[in-house]
Parts: sequence; structure tokens; C-alpha cells
Amino acid sequence: MTADQTVNAMGQPDLKDSIADPNHSGATVLRYVWLDSGTVAVFGSNNRVASIGQIEPAQATKQKLEASTEPPASFDPIDTPLNYAFYPIRVGLIYLGAGLNCVAGGGCHNPELPSPDHG
Repeated sequence: MTADQTVNAMGQPDLKDSIADPNHSGATVLRYVWLDSGTVAVFGSNNRVASIGQIEPAQATKQKLEASTEPPASFDPIDTPLNYAFYPIRVGLIYLGAGLNCVAGGGCHNPELPSPDHG
């Protein structure tokens, strides 16, 4: 598939650039990126598709960055030890609820557990 055929099939790419050939031939090749579908196409020196890959959507990347930059909770001498002391009970109740949800036909999946720091 040539670059023109790819644009006809996928629509106009969101990003177009030239990169060094991944095969280390010293040439530059075209790279087209479609952000909505998360697709990257790299075209070889013969203007044909050399590889197609997937990229992670920007929203998921943004959520991961926000989660990793969240400041740690401040230490409260009363609340923090209590959160850790009752964490096994909280986890047990969360899993009990997930089990009841599974038995009732609401879908079976592992629940997401909260951090013991946050009560």
C-alpha cells in the first residue's frame, strides 16, 4: 500500500514527519500518525508501508501521568494507623461485594483496591 492509498483508506493523518530509517540504511522515511485510532504507519524508501503499529491514546497517558504526580497523603498520627489497621476489613468487604455482584450476574472481575493511605 502506498502513502496515497493509506490516506484514502484511513483519512488524513494527524501528524506527518520524516524519521531515520529503522533498518539503518541511512535514509529518511515517512511516518504518519492517526491519533483517533492510535495507528502509526511507517513507509519505506519505496513509498510502501513498511510497518504499522499502535500507540497509546493520549487520554490514557494523561491519566497515568496525573496518577503518578499525585502528591502523597500527609501523615495524620491518628487517621493513618487506623486506615492501615482496618485495611484488611475494607479489602474483605470489597471482595465480598465483588463476589455478590458476580453471583447476582453483574459481571465477574477483580475489584480495584484503594490505597491503604486513603480512608
